[in-house]
Amino acid sequence: MAKSIKEIAQELNVSKSTVSLVINHKAERARISKELENRVLAYVEKVGYKPNALAKSLATGRSNTIGLIVENIGDSFFGPFALYVEELFRKKNYHVLYSSTLGDSQNARDIIDSMLEKKVEGIILAPTVDLEEYLRKILEHKVPLVVFDRNSPTVETHYVHIDNEVSGKNACDYLKSIGCRNFGLVTIDSDQPQMLARKRAYLEFCDTYGMEPRILQLPYQHLKQKGSRMLKNWAAKQVGLDGLFFTTNYLCILGLKVLRSAPENSYNFPMFSFDDHELFDILNPKISCIQQPLEPLAKTCAKVLLKEIDQGISTPKEYIISTKLIRR
Repeated sequence: MAKSIKEIAQELNVSKSTVSLVINHKAERARISKELENRVLAYVEKVGYKPNALAKSLATGRSNTIGLIVENIGDSFFGPFALYVEELFRKKNYHVLYSSTLGDSQNARDIIDSMLEKKVEGIILAPTVDLEEYLRKILEHKVPLVVFDRNSPTVETHYVHIDNEVSGKNACDYLKSIGCRNFGLVTIDSDQPQMLARKRAYLEFCDTYGMEPRILQLPYQHLKQKGSRMLKNWAAKQVGLDGLFFTTNYLCILGLKVLRSAPENSYNFPMFSFDDHELFDILNPKISCIQQPLEPLAKTCAKVLLKEIDQGISTPKEYIISTKLIRR
C-alpha cells in the first residue's frame, strides 16, 4: 500500500513540510541540505510514492492541465481538432481537460467555472454567444486564453481563425463557375460570428450578381427533430433551384439524406459544403467543399497558449489561417 507524506515523514523522522518541499523540487529554496534532500528522494523512490495531482498542484502552483472548450467534441471538426491539441500538449507534459458546450451559453459558463476551480493553466475556447462576461472573468483570473473558430468581438483575446467571408465568397464563386445561377444557402439560426460571416458572403454574392437570395435557417437546438422536414418542405418550394451551399458539413449530410432520397432527378444539382468530411470523397457524385486546416489551427492555438503560459499574458493578437477549396 502506498505511503502518505505523513507516513514518509514519520519513517524518516522529519517534518511533513520537509518531505513536501523536497518532492515538489523546492528543497534548495527552503535551504534543505543536499544530504537530507537525497535521503528523502531515495526513500520516496523506494516506496514508489505518487503525489496526489490536486495536492501537487496546490503545492507547486501548477496543475499541468489545459482546458479545451468546444461546441461538440463528437463532430468532425472539433473532434480531430481536440486530438491534435491533446497530442501537442502531451509532448509538453500537459494534460488536456475538454468539454462540450453544445452551443449553450449556460453550459459554457458552468464549464469555465469548473475549469477555473481546477486551476487549469490555460484555456482554448470556441465561445458561445453571450459569453463576454466569462471571457473577462478568465482574463481577470490571469489565466492565459486563446479563442478559436469564432470570437466575442467586444472582448480582446488572442484569436485563431479562418477568414469566413473570403472562404464563403470562394465557395459562391466556385458554384457560379460550374454553372449554378440560382443556388441557395442552408445554415443554422445562429448569431455565431463565423456563421454570420458565411451568410454575409452569400448575400454579398447575390447582390453583386443580381441573384435572388434563397436562405433556409434551420434550428440548431432542434435540428434532429425538425431539420429534415423543414429542409424537405423548403426545397420543394424553390422553383429553379440549381445548387445548395451548406454552411457546415453536418448540414450538408442532412441535405444528402433528405434530398438524395427524393424521387430520382428531383434535386439533381451540385451541393457544396463549408467543412470537409470523409464521406464527401466517396459519395457519387462527390461533394466539393471548403476544407478548414485543422492541424495548423490546433498548432497555432497550442503555440500561442504555451507562450502565454511560459512568458506571461501579452497583448492580444489575431491569427488567420488560410482554407483550401477542394474541387471534386
